[in-house]
Amino acid sequence: MTEDILRPRSIDEHPLKRRIYRVPTPSIKALISLVDECLFMFIGGALIHGRPRIGKTCAIDFVMTDLQRREPKLSLYKMRCMRPMAPSENSFFAELLSTVRHPAEPAAPKASLRARLVHKLRQVTDSRGDNKVVLFIDEAQHLREIEYEWLRDLHDDLEINDVRLFTFLLGQHQLLAQKAALQAQDKEQIVARFMIEELPFKGIASEAECTLVMTAYDALSEYPLGSGWSYTRFFVPRAYSAGLRLASSGPQLWRAFEDAHYTAQLDGPPEIPMKYFTAAIEAALLSSSSNNADTPTLQFTQQFWGGMVERSRYVLARRAGRTSFGQIRLP
Repeated sequence: MTEDILRPRSIDEHPLKRRIYRVPTPSIKALISLVDECLFMFIGGALIHGRPRIGKTCAIDFVMTDLQRREPKLSLYKMRCMRPMAPSENSFFAELLSTVRHPAEPAAPKASLRARLVHKLRQVTDSRGDNKVVLFIDEAQHLREIEYEWLRDLHDDLEINDVRLFTFLLGQHQLLAQKAALQAQDKEQIVARFMIEELPFKGIASEAECTLVMTAYDALSEYPLGSGWSYTRFFVPRAYSAGLRLASSGPQLWRAFEDAHYTAQLDGPPEIPMKYFTAAIEAALLSSSSNNADTPTLQFTQQFWGGMVERSRYVLARRAGRTSFGQIRLP
């Protein structure tokens, strides 16, 4: 084995093997642009909606990392909304306090919990030198009207204290029905604060998008960082040295997903969630990483990608998830 194909770390240490990496997608880039615009124009919130498993949770992590790099003084938080049996103001503010790493017992008086939260955020923004707080709420379709009211109260309390809260609601398509229900009830004070902007969050929906994301494995993502070892090079160094690039397989992988989608008679046009798209690429790189498979003549054929799509369980997941959602009425 020549020196140029000796990996700098073991495969078991690689983020792709451990499934702890993120790659940019067109929807993530659109989300970054939306967040930037809201912060620039002081728009208090936005609604981001998409199908389950489409990549919204991973997108939050990507955007937060990107924001922290570009705007290190920003206060950034993420809360996952778990719907309780009955809404509780104490539990709601206790969860927010936990989110900002200032936990408190839910049994404490609710006014005290809210005051502690405001005080903590004021402390954080003062120490950072930026009065903006960015809160991403994942699975936001679980929020109910009363919880939006509590969130609005927090927004107002912080504003009185010269702290500006920006709330980004990410969830399933029921969020749109919630917005419509709030509008029908003339709840403009909620909609205007948190839902004035909308963004559909989509999976991979075209050959061009497929190729664009695969390019990240070839050039943008490296391990170790700054080493020059792209993800593609790391797993198939011999083939990479001979010119193999994942992006060249963009049309074949997209065709494999299309074929699987239409053969299974799935609803609508293909829109591949990142969970299954990345699973196909991970299977391709990991299964090709052995010395026997990684050769200068390695090629990813159409048949090969068909097998990787099958291994991703895309069709099985779509079949298992066939449900229909009616309009959501807020209690």
